[in-house]
Amino acid sequence: MVTLKSSPKITEHDVLAKCDYFLDLQLWPLRMTLDPERWLSNFTSTEHEYAIHLLNSFMFFSVDITNAMFISAFQALSMSVRKPGDSLSMVQSAWRAFCDTALITYVTGEAPNKTDSGLVFARKARQVLGFPEERIVSPDQAARLAEAHSIPVIFVDDFVGSGNQFRDTWHRVTPIAGSLTTTFAKLASVGRSSFYYIPLIATHQGVQNINAMCSDANIRPAHLLPPEYSALSSDSVIWPTTLLPNAEKFVFDASVRAGIPDTGGNVDDWRGFHKLGLTVAFSHGIPDATLPLFYWEENGWKPLVRRT
Repeated sequence: MVTLKSSPKITEHDVLAKCDYFLDLQLWPLRMTLDPERWLSNFTSTEHEYAIHLLNSFMFFSVDITNAMFISAFQALSMSVRKPGDSLSMVQSAWRAFCDTALITYVTGEAPNKTDSGLVFARKARQVLGFPEERIVSPDQAARLAEAHSIPVIFVDDFVGSGNQFRDTWHRVTPIAGSLTTTFAKLASVGRSSFYYIPLIATHQGVQNINAMCSDANIRPAHLLPPEYSALSSDSVIWPTTLLPNAEKFVFDASVRAGIPDTGGNVDDWRGFHKLGLTVAFSHGIPDATLPLFYWEENGWKPLVRRT
């Protein structure tokens, strides 16, 4: 994970030069998709220094980086098949057996939607990891198959904010046959199958919540985002010490001018979903927990990056 370093010496020239460098390396998309200078023009002169530091904190993950993180998260599961005293050949054999039997499924919220980001990664499991189509299944199918066979089940996703979506999936009741039902929580509690969750990025809060609400699930994010990576944290690494005391006021004032509402921490809240205040975006979309200031397009506000 890129470490954000808050320095009062950061200038607009420094940050825009970094943005240009990312563009030259094709880590960031063309300016028609991501336009730092145009976004900076949203802010007043008194807000400018805050905006520079907020732009400096922005983390955009391209397709190639996203795919590399996905491969890394999956391959890290190989450690789960290793037992003390196993030889290299035994570990390799166990990993092959794991890969040959594992199911890929995805996370859905309380009201499953075809736009859920987990579906993107279910497709990536075929395209990037090489999983056959017949072993990429819906959560309901995964539950029924895990009930019938003792097999590994891998949940894929890009981002964990609060952890509530995984909780909903983990505890959702699935019909099996006739009046019989099950849940992933029940299957895991009786040791019927093993269950893994490999999001690319997870907040510390989200991992804690999943560990508390879904104790038998093995969550293995590629990267863990500490609380101080929030722009609204009292010890945020985004701001230098001179700006930190008024940083939340800056975000609020700019959000009000952009017309971003206060929804109590729901979608499109000026603080991001669940008030997480993050600065993360992927090429395939922007998590709801990211500050809307980055993608808002109403009331004349010029977005840094557009939602897809």
